[in-house]
Amino acid sequence: MNAPDPNAFSLDINDSEDAELIEYFLGELPERVDAINQASSSDDVEQLGRLAHQLKGAAPGFGFPLIGSAAAKLEGSIRALDQSEEDVNLVRAEVENLISLCQSYISQSKNSH
Repeated sequence: MNAPDPNAFSLDINDSEDAELIEYFLGELPERVDAINQASSSDDVEQLGRLAHQLKGAAPGFGFPLIGSAAAKLEGSIRALDQSEEDVNLVRAEVENLISLCQSYISQSKNSH
């Protein structure tokens, strides 16, 4: 997966208030990723859906619309889940995509300090 485009932020990283919001979100992102991993590993679809919903709403407001879109996609797949192998595999793939995207932002943030 390619690194996220730093220009994809809807907030201005050069504005001190916006930068503070971005840093706050990135600081919490590892915990969110851990929670998603845990819910996925334990097949807690209800919790996974809740976490995806929260991330879908929060990420764009903090300047991360790509994470919000990936979370929305995951949430939609969870809602449509009928336990068929195809649906379960789709949800797993979207979980992996969301986690990978989040981790790329986390890595990018650590490398910029």
